[in-house]
Amino acid sequence: MSETEIKNKQHVPSSWEDFPSEQEQLTDWKQNAFTAAVETLQEGHGNPDSVMRMGEAFGRGLFAQRIKEKAPDWTMKEWLQELETDVWGPLGMEFTFTKVSHDVVTTFLNRNPLAHSSKEQSAASLFHFGVMRGLFLSAFPQGELVLSEVKNKNHPEFIFKTIASAKDKLERERVIRALTFLKKEDGD
Repeated sequence: MSETEIKNKQHVPSSWEDFPSEQEQLTDWKQNAFTAAVETLQEGHGNPDSVMRMGEAFGRGLFAQRIKEKAPDWTMKEWLQELETDVWGPLGMEFTFTKVSHDVVTTFLNRNPLAHSSKEQSAASLFHFGVMRGLFLSAFPQGELVLSEVKNKNHPEFIFKTIASAKDKLERERVIRALTFLKKEDGD
């Protein structure tokens, strides 16, 4: 065998086990996007809003790649089921839903691996909120993701509204202040 043939053979996967799992690919994609957002913030080219915007772009990309073609006319329940199967589960995220209706869903984030593994807690929270917002607005463009009154900083309550009021549309700034302020109080 020639040297070229040996090199080619060494790089050809021999079985499905040699390919990274779908979950690993998705987790790597998320980590790369988050790392880029944090680097932008640390280099002084960004601000907390840029971290959230990068999260939103990642969320829109997830929606386009993994969910968009599955059901063009979504109900909240269908959307949540698809996200749980195709996005949240593979990313290791876990939610508790306290209210699910036709046009509003209330949930608590129980597990967010990104927040646990990152030293940048504020950035992780803002990026995660952005991902959720990007996913949600891709499915429900007239809606908004609202951060409820923050009673528990480790498990904030989120409200998904399919039809947002003018006040709800201003939520982005309140979220940035709330999530960065909470983390600063902790000394992070």
